[in-house]
Amino acid sequence: MAVPLMAGLMIAQTVVGLGTQVVGAVQQHKMAEENQKAQEKATKEWEQQKAALTAQFSASTGLGGNLGGAVSPQMGQGGFPPGMGYA
Repeated sequence: MAVPLMAGLMIAQTVVGLGTQVVGAVQQHKMAEENQKAQEKATKEWEQQKAALTAQFSASTGLGGNLGGAVSPQMGQGGFPPGMGYA
């Protein structure tokens, strides 16, 4: 009598273990999808913020994304008043 009972318990444990593994795999897949969606959203938001910061920088400095004037300004150009630039 004890042998069939032990066999039944072992089968039940196996079934529960397999069920747990399947549920775990499904949850892991869902989490991977959610992580990818969150990463795509964060990337999109960063691109928007970067574009806004670039536009704000360009508008406030007048450089328009070309940093050549800031690195080596010419007379009357760049961030220096006329007469203060490099010759």
